[in-house]
Amino acid sequence: MLISGICLRLALPSSTPLRLTQQPSSQNILLLPLDSRPVCSTMVQKLGALAGLNVILPPKACLDNYRTPSDRQKLLKWLQTNQAKYDYSIISADNLLHGGLLAARMNTATPAKEDALLKQLQQLSPTKQQAIFSVIPRLLVSDQLLPDRWYQYQLMRYSQLADMVRITGSFALTQELRRTEAKIPAKVLDKYRSRYQQSDRFNLGLLKLATDDRQITFGQDDASPIGLPHASAVRLQSSIAAQKLQQQAQLTCGADEIASLLLTRYYLQQSGWQPKVYLHYASPKAEGADMPYMAVCVGAALRNQLKLIGASEVSTPDSADLICYINCGNDDFRPSAKQAQELQQMLDQGYKVALIDSSANFEAEELLLPQLLAHNVQINKLAAYAAWNTFSNSSGTALAQGLLFCGRLRQLQTAGAAADRLAALYAANLNFTAERILEDYYYQKLVHPQLRQTLESFGINPVELDSEDKTATEQYIQRKLSLQAYKLLHDNLGRTPFYQQNGHSYYLRDLSVGAKLPWARIFEVELQVWTHTGVKTE
Repeated sequence: MLISGICLRLALPSSTPLRLTQQPSSQNILLLPLDSRPVCSTMVQKLGALAGLNVILPPKACLDNYRTPSDRQKLLKWLQTNQAKYDYSIISADNLLHGGLLAARMNTATPAKEDALLKQLQQLSPTKQQAIFSVIPRLLVSDQLLPDRWYQYQLMRYSQLADMVRITGSFALTQELRRTEAKIPAKVLDKYRSRYQQSDRFNLGLLKLATDDRQITFGQDDASPIGLPHASAVRLQSSIAAQKLQQQAQLTCGADEIASLLLTRYYLQQSGWQPKVYLHYASPKAEGADMPYMAVCVGAALRNQLKLIGASEVSTPDSADLICYINCGNDDFRPSAKQAQELQQMLDQGYKVALIDSSANFEAEELLLPQLLAHNVQINKLAAYAAWNTFSNSSGTALAQGLLFCGRLRQLQTAGAAADRLAALYAANLNFTAERILEDYYYQKLVHPQLRQTLESFGINPVELDSEDKTATEQYIQRKLSLQAYKLLHDNLGRTPFYQQNGHSYYLRDLSVGAKLPWARIFEVELQVWTHTGVKTE
């Protein structure tokens, strides 16, 4: 039985090997990322390539490496030297001010450093478009902060109570706030408050730089519907409205995905296209669901991201350029064969579908993908897939991939591109989709939990790997994901054509993956996926 099972997996449909190459990038843009993690840096490059945009990153040596912040002076010099050469730049203010997202959670910048950076940003070339983004600190303090993290619950409760008192003025809540304050050492509480005070001061200063050519975006890192981050967001929103800067400054609900969304916005503006998106929820309650680490519900987050990039929501799938199929698995809802069949019907009807596959408890059983695989849904025809640990990260990535792919396809079709060029775009998009499936599902939901338990059983800290343990861990991940890539190809991606035109069917013939850890921890993985294509004349 084992031998016959292997043979069945090897028996992919016959096709003639075909070398497909995408058209070279037509435009260069600059990205100073939030930090060096692949999802903030190289993933944005890969998304840009789908749309014919060459995303240029700073030298890796200038960027952060886990607990080591970026070299801010070198980054600033790199930006000042290169920004004027390109028509568009996406710039993380947090990287320039703190040295990356983790560093921003650990440090509070001085007013002098804030003012100096604001002046330097203002002096960048005024004739070139810029998108600058800054992130409001998250609700929870960093795990690396001691003794602060020992008071994690009390600080979170203080933050929420302080915001509720601000909103309601309730005497009873004020008394509870005072009792909570008394449980936290003064130095710890002062440090927590100062992080938001510093962020508010800097962001209000950054808002003053907003122009038509210098767009400002404010994100919210791991927030909640109530708390000091919410209070900061309300102040910013009020300032934007008071200064009538709604066209020059925006507030959004995430952090890691912001650069991908800003890249998409630029592409849509340059191509003069306002795409129409239909939002389809896998369950009736999904639209109003409050997912972990989100400041707003699912529907509000999606509409916010559509507005940020310049897309519009439509009420019917037939009028949409892209359908977002939104799964939000939780304790009350787990997707089944019904949702798998529903999505397959959409693909059969020729709709372009981006799957946002979210899990409230970060469990594989709450995702839709296992059902799609079990019921042989043709996921090689998805326009996009994302299943990060935070909803806004997933929705932002899926929207970016789906709209960049659909936009580029629209351009090529309008220009009367040859079949091979269209097939090359479909193949490149499938490569990106396969990478997201291997990372978001196979690694994060299947490999990562087991790996953490294994390391801890041997007394190894999964967030503090030494060089030897890191190498051994990478080898373990490589073996696991290579096997999963093989199964994914032979059980699904390679069994049906991913694109068909003029009697030619294009198949995925091979799928391989390279895996390593970008930092000395297992929370994220850096993947490189390679695919090979074949064509069959029907």
